[in-house]
Amino acid sequence: MIALEVTDVGDFMKKFLIQNVFDQFYLLEGEVATFSTFRMEGELNDVWYTSDETEMLQNRRWSLWSEVKPVAFLLMKGKKLPVSFRFVLQLSDANTDWLLNKYHLAGLKDQLGGLYLNIRYQEKKLVCITGLSYKTFVMDKTLDHLWDDTARQFMKQNGISVAAE
Repeated sequence: MIALEVTDVGDFMKKFLIQNVFDQFYLLEGEVATFSTFRMEGELNDVWYTSDETEMLQNRRWSLWSEVKPVAFLLMKGKKLPVSFRFVLQLSDANTDWLLNKYHLAGLKDQLGGLYLNIRYQEKKLVCITGLSYKTFVMDKTLDHLWDDTARQFMKQNGISVAAE
């Protein structure tokens, strides 16, 4: 787990709320504090979808950030910055599979709960914290380090400047 402090909050927010940089992450949960506090749960509500729509979701359990982003944007837009916000994103199944296959770690898929990016803004400071969970105890920390490195690379490739650790 690493904490990456974003040095240009405005640029990050443009990439997070307007551009498509984070669109393929799942939203697990979020909270935005402005004049009131608004909470979001990213778990899909199956009863809301028609059977055709459910089939198109292909057993997806979580909302994509691209689906929730317009709501988050509405909560945060304006002349005043939010008091705080936090979002827990998870790397999508397809991107997790790609990462595990690329580094020959596909055998960990059944043990892996998820690869997470926690985004927190408070007191004018924005930090992205990596994390992962396993369904069972795993002593090998290879994937932990790989996810940290991948998050750093993701930030760099998307022009998100972070303070040196």
